[in-house]
Amino acid sequence: MSTREEAELLIQELLEGSISKENFERIEQLLLSDRELRRDYFALMCTDQMLVDTFDMPAPMAVKDHPPEAAGVSLFPVKKKSHKWAWITSAAAVLLLSATSVFMLYPRPVPRVTVVGSADSYFLINGVTVNEAVLEKGQRLDVLDGVVEVRINDATQACIDGPAQVTLADNGQDLDLRRGKVFFSVGDHARSFQVRVAGATVGHSGTEFGIRASEGGSCEVHVVAGSVDIDRGNSQGKWNLKSGEAVSWLNRGNTRVAALDVAEFRKALPDETTVFEDDFSEPKGTPLAGKKPDIGMAWQVQKERAPSTAGGGRLDTSGGSRNLLGPFLKEPFPDNRQVVLMSFSTRQPSWIWDKQTRLGGIEKIALQTSDGRVICSVQARASEGHRWRLRDEATGIESDLTGISAFQESELTLRYDALGGKITLHAGTSTQAEIIAEVPASIRAVPTSLVIWNDDGGDLAINRLSVRTVNYPGTGGL
Repeated sequence: MSTREEAELLIQELLEGSISKENFERIEQLLLSDRELRRDYFALMCTDQMLVDTFDMPAPMAVKDHPPEAAGVSLFPVKKKSHKWAWITSAAAVLLLSATSVFMLYPRPVPRVTVVGSADSYFLINGVTVNEAVLEKGQRLDVLDGVVEVRINDATQACIDGPAQVTLADNGQDLDLRRGKVFFSVGDHARSFQVRVAGATVGHSGTEFGIRASEGGSCEVHVVAGSVDIDRGNSQGKWNLKSGEAVSWLNRGNTRVAALDVAEFRKALPDETTVFEDDFSEPKGTPLAGKKPDIGMAWQVQKERAPSTAGGGRLDTSGGSRNLLGPFLKEPFPDNRQVVLMSFSTRQPSWIWDKQTRLGGIEKIALQTSDGRVICSVQARASEGHRWRLRDEATGIESDLTGISAFQESELTLRYDALGGKITLHAGTSTQAEIIAEVPASIRAVPTSLVIWNDDGGDLAINRLSVRTVNYPGTGGL
């Protein structure tokens, strides 16, 4: 028998007045520990008391159309309470009062506010980069790139499109929005919370709504479903917006009716697709030309001085110059914004003895279009200690040197955002890792392959390569 079934039987005994002392102590424990059970018990006790009150009505009221002297008997037998039932009822009332007191003294804890970012996101909590995290009271969340989903409670989520800044209030459930676009999805029975923005508070009632705010104090509120209440204080008054309505205000100006525009709000994290991945787990000495990666099209060797091989968890380009092409899975040309992420891990190559003397050596890993244009690259030169730089190939603009050598064990991730107009390099396996280099993206292009290139003594040893695309629907090409 489950605890719930046991409790239901004991409650029935309690209401009937047949419960033993041992069982009364048991139901007392259950009621004190289970809030939902207390609710059920209270509803049943009220119903039972209503029936008792009905049976105890004075006979003339109960049978006013049939006087007792005419009928001879009462049509409604009176249910009398025994002394035992009176004791049980009193004890139950004390029990319910105790349970209610416990609930009031120890209220339901405020749920944890969790933060999850899209694959291309870069966000900080109190100025520190983290992966999936919990936002604590008073902490500030800065979304610099991508989209972040904040789960405020079990029935409420906020989808934040960077750049944006929000702070979790000291009560652990309200949000202070300083800037950015946020879309809220709130269930019918969600905990109450408010958004404090541009000198106003915005409350909800089982709704979906978006807020766009700027640091200058301007704000827009767009309601998709349900309703929201806006309180701008004594000077600007209160507004109630229903589904399909929107308002805006500038700094401390008047509140104005606006046209509903929810297309620009992100309502969920964007989709992502892995278009290339290879961990080189084949037997050592496997020819690279024609080798199938784990995900993607077969490798193509466009140039090599000695046969290119892979396997044993590594691709090592030592032994001569090479140009190696890894084509991605063929996908439809994107009609929306697309962010491309290329991650790779490096180790020391097998040939290291000649690196002090051959100062013309270069190592490069790049993204390339279908017509052979190189979009951007991570490259290292022997003359610069084989340390990585980020380069926009169309303009030749390069980042400052990083402190990471192509010959050391490292994990790097390149983020190419054509529509956002920037390329970043992160020292880790995701975009949540520290940004160590950044350059503008000068062209809007769709990468279809990666290229590994080395020459004049530049050698690479790669353990893993992967490329993912993050797709934002409804935002125009790329």
